[in-house]
Amino acid sequence: MLRENTVVTRAVVPDVPDEEWDDLLDRAVGSGSLHPLEASFARGLPAPRRATIVAGRQALRDALGTVAPAAGASLEAPILRTHRGAPALPPVVTGSVSHKRTLAMAAVAPRVGTLQHIGLDLERRPQADDLRRPSIARKILTGREYEYVQQWGDDTLAGREHVLVHFALKEAVYKAIDPFVERYVRFTEVELALAGDGLPQVTLLLPEASVADVRVEAGWRMEGEWIVAWAESHR
Repeated sequence: MLRENTVVTRAVVPDVPDEEWDDLLDRAVGSGSLHPLEASFARGLPAPRRATIVAGRQALRDALGTVAPAAGASLEAPILRTHRGAPALPPVVTGSVSHKRTLAMAAVAPRVGTLQHIGLDLERRPQADDLRRPSIARKILTGREYEYVQQWGDDTLAGREHVLVHFALKEAVYKAIDPFVERYVRFTEVELALAGDGLPQVTLLLPEASVADVRVEAGWRMEGEWIVAWAESHR
């Protein structure tokens, strides 16, 4: 599980006509839920991307509002992007954001002890219509992982859901280890051994010496129609 001092927040992705975006961004800046530079960045994006960025930054700012004061971090700076595309947060905290078409979620924690980075991923649980599309199992699972999910089959909702749990967990792990490797990590370079308690064993199959002493903890839970997965890297 994520540590107790991790704050998880959510924000609804706005669905407004193009002509209302300027007013929405102005109101968000006025209320303090967006920094002026975050709003300026959002204005230059296509509408769908703009909507998820706005919701994601609002969720991050909400979480920072709880974590930052105790960690001695400022709330005045904009949350822009690192050269790897992750949220650029104050160095005394770590955090991650994930967003889908209707929902954004953020997790922020003080960087204390061995904790280095957090990764978060949000995926919608499969529906009956999803069974019409080919399974992604062969593309994202190692041989051992594929054998594990085969107990539910490729063409059942339970099977697809277990594949998506693997997908979400791996996405969260990638975010938690990206600062160490700074490259695209293939799905088969992380192997998961799932258990019924939602706390999988994570094995990094990467060649980089930079992760040789990195330990990753991960977990997931179901929240209504969503799969929420998280990972923490420790050193």
